[in-house]
Amino acid sequence: MTDAMKVDFIDILLFVLFFQLISIGPILLFQKKPGSRANQILGFFLLTKALCITHFIAMRLYPYTLRVFPHAFYFGTSFTILWGPSLYFYAKAMTYRNFRFRGRDMLHFIPPLVHFFYLLLRFHLHSAATKRTLMGSGLVMSSQLWDIYNVYLFASILIYTLFAIRLVLIYRNQIKNALSSIEKQQLSWLMTVLAGFFTKWILDTWYMTEHYITGEWAQAPLIASRIVLFIFLNMLIVKAMRQPQLFTGIETKRDTKKFSLSKAVADRYVKQLMEYMEKNKPYYNPDMTLYDLAEAVSIPPRSLSEVINGILGQNFYDFVNSYRIKESQKILSESAPRRKTVLEVLYEVGFNSKSVFNDAFKKYTGMTPTEFKRQYQE
Repeated sequence: MTDAMKVDFIDILLFVLFFQLISIGPILLFQKKPGSRANQILGFFLLTKALCITHFIAMRLYPYTLRVFPHAFYFGTSFTILWGPSLYFYAKAMTYRNFRFRGRDMLHFIPPLVHFFYLLLRFHLHSAATKRTLMGSGLVMSSQLWDIYNVYLFASILIYTLFAIRLVLIYRNQIKNALSSIEKQQLSWLMTVLAGFFTKWILDTWYMTEHYITGEWAQAPLIASRIVLFIFLNMLIVKAMRQPQLFTGIETKRDTKKFSLSKAVADRYVKQLMEYMEKNKPYYNPDMTLYDLAEAVSIPPRSLSEVINGILGQNFYDFVNSYRIKESQKILSESAPRRKTVLEVLYEVGFNSKSVFNDAFKKYTGMTPTEFKRQYQE
């Protein structure tokens, strides 16, 4: 290795990450399994990130790249602009089970295409010798164009990341209208990854801002940013490879009507629903969904949702849990020879988590299950 090619920790980390992404990205991108659309978008995201790294490595090893392979310069800069949109669409595919790309979604890809065609004409189509000359003269992109590029890049990554976080928050609220147990479906890992990428954005902003102010490249935010990127990209990869089709998304299209059932039909559905809940106790099933209950009571899912939300004033999650709490109160207050423990009761009535049971019980009764049990024992 010559003095012209000096490699440090950042470069090694990026080399490792590049080969990870370039190996795993195509596997996910070309998946054909049912429900693999999210993984396909993730594969595209990983490949765009791998191509982003090529330009950074080329600039880090500038003398060597200029002499041996000048074609590597600027190749990844256009793909960097795809970082935000691809992350956003991955979050959208994870949260909406019927997500499909529409024509207007293609508008998100216009800026990187414009940037790519500019560089294609300005740099990529030229010979290696011409590229060396262009790199030496700084004529590929003026300082003004670099400023516009950086402002757009950092703004778009921030906006798309925040919109992806918003999608997860909406999803968490909406699944309460379809699921009776949500603790395994809240996409907490995805929120953690998005928070990690937001942290990376802060570090990169620090890195660029300090350069504009002082003219120096600060090493601390750069190293921290690459480590954060390495950790959270690997979190995404591990989750995608281990649990590719784990989650139940919400519907993209929502009914704009507030209530469409007539009073007579709604009243009949309410009576039908209440009788079934009291007699059959379907809430004992911890994984019961709105669609399961709708099929059992012979009520269309949308109509059942209207009844629960519009007439009973609850989402599906709270509606089912109210029955579970009533049943748990009954069991905890029984004077049996051997009183059941709180843990036994929560599993019996359909809960999967002690913390969720405690929160729901306190919400409906004003006290914890243990306090309630002690009160009846006394």
